[in-house]
Amino acid sequence: MKVADILRVKGNTLFTVTPDTPLSHAVAMMAEQDIGSVVVMEYGELVGMLTFREVINRVHANDGAVATSACAR
Repeated sequence: MKVADILRVKGNTLFTVTPDTPLSHAVAMMAEQDIGSVVVMEYGELVGMLTFREVINRVHANDGAVATSACAR
């Protein structure tokens, strides 16, 4: 999948994080922008997606807390 494919579906604005972005920062961005996912980029390359579902799974695994660890690859 290419970034252009994502933009074609989601619109012109692409919200991104790096694999080292703390999960709490990514969650804050998702809440502020009212979006359900962010693109994970590293060195200009798409390396993954962080979705609302993954955030919920992490919160559940951490007994209701958003961990301060980085986004998983």
